[in-house]
Amino acid sequence: MDAFDRISARTPETTKRNLDKNLAIANRIIEILSIQGKTQRDLARALGKAESEISKWLTGFHNLELRTIYKIEAALGEDVIEVKRSVTASE
Repeated sequence: MDAFDRISARTPETTKRNLDKNLAIANRIIEILSIQGKTQRDLARALGKAESEISKWLTGFHNLELRTIYKIEAALGEDVIEVKRSVTASE
């Protein structure tokens, strides 16, 4: 077992899930920007943030608050995250 495997084995599942979700959110924002032909600079301007802050967010290692994600969604006019809704018997 190499060093990476030992570290991975000791890493709590919640930490792994957090990283996976953060990376997925960052990748989704990057995907939307690409589809819309926009840059990180465009998003920074729309949010009134420094481009360096947006760059940090898009590494996937920054823990974005939900309200920040909502602001990003509003600026892009597109959902970044989707929450599965349960189907009730009446639907």
